[in-house]
Amino acid sequence: MRELIARYDSQTTPYYAGARLWIDAIIDPAETRKMISEGIAAADHNPDIAEFKTGVFQV
Repeated sequence: MRELIARYDSQTTPYYAGARLWIDAIIDPAETRKMISEGIAAADHNPDIAEFKTGVFQV
């Protein structure tokens, strides 16, 4: 059980995901509101966004 917990803890960090290019960036939590508002503003100026189909994510 300890081995499983250690593996889970090591594989659920943003650094583990970043090393595998699963994420684009790690942001400071204080910047969250700014990043979300910039994303919404960018999406608002591009009405021709195709449907995004994710398939199956294994996390």
